[in-house]
Amino acid sequence: MFRRLRFRITLLSVILLIVLYSITSFAVFAIIRGTAMQSIDGQLNRAAREILTPGFVTPQEIPGVYIIEAYGAGQPLYASPELAEFGENLATQINNRISTLTTKTYLNYTSSNGHFRILFIPWQATSGGQRIYLATLTEDSGSLRLLTYLQHIILIVGAFGLVGATLVGFILADRMLRPIRSAWQRQLEFVADASHELRTPLAVIQSNLGIVMEHTDETVLENLEWLNNAHSESRRLSKLVQDLLTLARSDSDQVHIEHDAVDLRDLILHIHELYETLAEMKGIQLKADAPVPITISGDRDRLHQLLVILLDNALKFTQEGGSIHITLTQQRNFAVISVQDTGLGIAKEDLKRVFDRFYTVDPARSREQSAKGTGLGLSIASWVVEAHGGKIGIDSEGLGKGTTVHVELPIPTKFPRGGNNSTT
Repeated sequence: MFRRLRFRITLLSVILLIVLYSITSFAVFAIIRGTAMQSIDGQLNRAAREILTPGFVTPQEIPGVYIIEAYGAGQPLYASPELAEFGENLATQINNRISTLTTKTYLNYTSSNGHFRILFIPWQATSGGQRIYLATLTEDSGSLRLLTYLQHIILIVGAFGLVGATLVGFILADRMLRPIRSAWQRQLEFVADASHELRTPLAVIQSNLGIVMEHTDETVLENLEWLNNAHSESRRLSKLVQDLLTLARSDSDQVHIEHDAVDLRDLILHIHELYETLAEMKGIQLKADAPVPITISGDRDRLHQLLVILLDNALKFTQEGGSIHITLTQQRNFAVISVQDTGLGIAKEDLKRVFDRFYTVDPARSREQSAKGTGLGLSIASWVVEAHGGKIGIDSEGLGKGTTVHVELPIPTKFPRGGNNSTT
């Protein structure tokens, strides 16, 4: 598919270049040719005016312009002697060519010895009723050769330009399609991973409910184990679908981000209060250090979701006896939130991919220690941070050495008036 698309883009760019080059070349050639012919015609006109001027005696003094005066048909009345070098009968041939004309005319005449540009002017009538014609002409083969040479240059440059444009267009089309190809590949992977993640809880639900259906003679209490399993997986499936919906809406810019004044210190302390009991039940020490109130412009619900994701991951991957430390500081115009744990850590080669959708660094770690996580939490966290104009990063010295997540959120110099403002 992308190979065909690359070919089409290249072909379209080449066709566009051909059209532009053809128009430009035609315009340039027409301007140069018009200027050259205008110069030649102007020279013929000046010569004719001088001849028609009373007192003009020596037409031979006009350089490069030859004169023919004739009446009726037959031999010319006068012809510049220099025309003899182009052939003895040239003057007579031109005289026969112009004898039927009646108005001032420019015309071209080609003989075996060259090409001539002629200006024909009806002059006067004789006493015998015959009209006398005046013709000024010049040999313009040199100008025509230059114009022909210019045509050849345009064609040669166009041919080489066509080859170069094809190669360059092919390369640029390939580079242009790289992000599209990458996005398409990620989309395919996303669909495949989503299908896999959805299939697992559905299979568990179906199998457990199938067991219940096979024991219809038993009470609900006797089938409680299978019903609990189905209920647990249905809740996991519901969360997975909700996360997928959030990411899909974020990709299509359908999620609204409110811009209200949010006190991060108050939000962090609130999250700490919610999770403190859960951490104690797991034997984990949870600390929050937010000494100074810092207010940013953002969506409180999304920022709450961000902190819950980070804290939930830290709790999943921190063993009993470990600790989690949440800190809030200000660095220049940014509020910096750090969530540091003493948990299982992440291998350095996996750090750059932890924000990819459905990516889990270790199947055993993600399934046994994370209560069957889906690998979407950090992707959503990354989107929330980017939607607020911030940055998110993760550090770990390696497996068994804990993990630290850093979030930078911009602090506005002033908040918008009127309260809530939303953007997409």
